[in-house]
Amino acid sequence: MVTFYKKVDKNMNTLKRYFVIQLVAVLFIFSAIKCDAQIIQFSQFYSCPLYLAPSYAGAIDASRLVVNYRNQWPESGTFNTYAVSYDQHFDKIKSGVGLMALRDEAGDGNLALTTIDVCYSWYTKVSREWTVRPGISFKYNKRSVDFEKLVFNDMIDENGDITRLTAETAPLTNKPYIDMQVSCLGYSDKYWGGFSVDHLLRPKTSLYNDDSYREDIKVSAFGGAKLYVGGPSRSAGRRNKDDMQSVSFTALYEYSKLSDQLSLGAYWNKNPFTLGMWVRGIPVAVREDSYSNLDAIILLIGYKIFDLHIGYSYDFSIGELLSTTGGAHEISVMYEFKTAAKAKKRHTAISCPRL
Repeated sequence: MVTFYKKVDKNMNTLKRYFVIQLVAVLFIFSAIKCDAQIIQFSQFYSCPLYLAPSYAGAIDASRLVVNYRNQWPESGTFNTYAVSYDQHFDKIKSGVGLMALRDEAGDGNLALTTIDVCYSWYTKVSREWTVRPGISFKYNKRSVDFEKLVFNDMIDENGDITRLTAETAPLTNKPYIDMQVSCLGYSDKYWGGFSVDHLLRPKTSLYNDDSYREDIKVSAFGGAKLYVGGPSRSAGRRNKDDMQSVSFTALYEYSKLSDQLSLGAYWNKNPFTLGMWVRGIPVAVREDSYSNLDAIILLIGYKIFDLHIGYSYDFSIGELLSTTGGAHEISVMYEFKTAAKAKKRHTAISCPRL
């Protein structure tokens, strides 16, 4: 078992807390090295749209640049995720393209996942109110680890000093692989819903080059409704819904071989402010070989400055992790490059929250 301390704290309460923190980090890191893939999840999932589903590429009547940062469990070690994406809408061909770069780092051994994702989507009107938008993405991934930074239990002597070499087998330094994701999104002025299927190529991802292990397919379903509150202001004689109060109810369900979880929440928006709250990790399909992912209660605050959207959220961990992990901090910054609409009819905007 991996451990990250050099000397044992004599205070038993401190030692117990420290051990719980490191155990959580160790199980995550070492299982990811040997078989299971790193689990990357953004609380502000609508503020990382290309990661949620390639159907969101070019889904607004503008181009946009998005930067995301997540610091998970700051009291248990290093668990940081960085993402930057750009997508562009092309009205003439009813399509959108996007590019995302993502970097996830876990633990002092710097177990990392780097992803370059190219996305494409197209849309068609199926009725006066509803638009359907399929999408596809191709990903280049590289997992890596700095094995020399890891400290194992058999390296520590009775005094808590690191004096020995480990008997653990060193993994590969890095493992590149290709993957694929597809999705479909349907939306109207007030409602939206869709799904995505990730890891379609079921790549071999083990850093021990274990051919028996392949990435499990992950299915996500998401949707919601946006309800306007009160009457709109009027600008140049036309309704301006951006100035109206609104409440959006959202749901995200994720399913894989070993686990599933449901996230439910709501956003309140009154330009320029957004407030949000939701629960992540509600178990649905309970199975003998699965484990519960009841995770966190999440609070969000967002602010819009012209075409710049800024959001901050904090995850309050649930259960035994409440006092040992430090929760999670997440920041998103989204800038929309507005362009004059040349077409007489613009495609319907998706009502899902920006944050």
